[in-house]
Amino acid sequence: MLSMKQLKKLRPLVSLGKLEQVSACCHHLGYFNNVGLSAHYRLPRSSSFAVSDLRKLVYAAAGDVINKHPVLFAIPANEDTPNAYFVSLPSIDLGQSIKFLIRSKPLNILDEGEDEELDAVLEDQHNTNFKNDYGTAPFWRLIILQDTEEDMSFTASFIYHHAIGDGFSGLVFHNTFLDSLETVSSSPISSLQSKQIILPDDDVQIMPALGALHPLPINPNPPLHSATNLDGWTGNSIRCPCISRWISFHISSGTSESFFRKCKQKGLSVASVVSSVIATTLFNILPPNIEALTCIIPVNLRPWLRLSSEATKTAMGSYFDATRVQLIRPSQHSENPSPADDIWTCAQQASKGIRHYLDNVSPSGEPYTAVSVLETIPDISAIFTSMVGKPRDAAFEVTNVGLFSSAVTSERKADTRWQVGKVLLSRSSLVSGAAITISIATGGDGSMTVGFSWQEGVVEDGLVREVSREVKKYFEDDS
Repeated sequence: MLSMKQLKKLRPLVSLGKLEQVSACCHHLGYFNNVGLSAHYRLPRSSSFAVSDLRKLVYAAAGDVINKHPVLFAIPANEDTPNAYFVSLPSIDLGQSIKFLIRSKPLNILDEGEDEELDAVLEDQHNTNFKNDYGTAPFWRLIILQDTEEDMSFTASFIYHHAIGDGFSGLVFHNTFLDSLETVSSSPISSLQSKQIILPDDDVQIMPALGALHPLPINPNPPLHSATNLDGWTGNSIRCPCISRWISFHISSGTSESFFRKCKQKGLSVASVVSSVIATTLFNILPPNIEALTCIIPVNLRPWLRLSSEATKTAMGSYFDATRVQLIRPSQHSENPSPADDIWTCAQQASKGIRHYLDNVSPSGEPYTAVSVLETIPDISAIFTSMVGKPRDAAFEVTNVGLFSSAVTSERKADTRWQVGKVLLSRSSLVSGAAITISIATGGDGSMTVGFSWQEGVVEDGLVREVSREVKKYFEDDS
């Protein structure tokens, strides 16, 4: 076995943008483990393949994905230092990185509601870091949860280190995986060449860091975040250890489409309206003296990357920023507000905050970024360790990766075999992050999933479960 010093050095994590270093540091400290993107795959019509062929098909498709995205060979070295860098593994053993499971109960993909079995798998994965087999195993895993032993339908959960990819990168992985499944399924199984050991190219290279593709302008006149007199809520103080909890629910394509249509009619983004639904629900559950809630909303920086349109769509890497919005209890502004009025009032507040971020444009044409401030911090690790015991600065975070849209070319769509239905974004808790994190994704069938992660000891399980029930009820009643 090669030592870390013998592995091929790719590039620093810290040059021109420190998002990767933040993720590496948090992983090393045990503050954050990973991100996940799960997608349900099925063969909608009769196939010549037997269930016994599934492992061979998955191995062949996964090997093709790895070759197309060399960052999947990359692991951080010196993860806990300002001098962290990526090295390339000499090989990837798919038998080690891909795990096959079979559901204990049949899955009805048309059902609305919770998928407790998948949630349990994801909660376990988000509490499992990448420190075992360090230097020999990749910083990602693929969990194949088969619906039954008799058919070819399964949920593939891609679990990965945040330094090698943001939430959108999970969609990129599944787009490539779907395309590869189509390719390998177009030939007889007898002719399929699937390898368990995948080797990188001799000249393996990975995508540049954010700062090499974006100027990361620093606002010369940053807004002053003056304290308000409004009472807020952010859960319990920043603490260790980090044990992540996870639950989710799924709503039908019809209900989802109705919700998306209303958002569009109001001129509001899905993220701003979901943020409002979460805030309004929390206001109804929390004591009445809670007057305001701070929400973090990540921003995809890919539209401003110095890449071609096609390369931007297929790049795996960490290319995001975040903005904060303060949502004020709607009853502060209205004598007799209705629940519906509350939702849209808060949504307008969230939308205004997002719009302020996007409209605050630098001379080079990009919005000023919050992440650019990281360039002024020599030792990221010292900053995070100093936060323990202090109050957190946000009640919740809402991340929406959007719609899974197949990258299969129009010429091939008529002959496609595999279909992707429900898609679910998930993640572990962040020790220094918001008290609750909400993750949203829309599947290939148009259905939306909403997931909740929180840290044990920061928020009571019962509170988050009540929020989840009430938010789900809102979508059902509003359809």
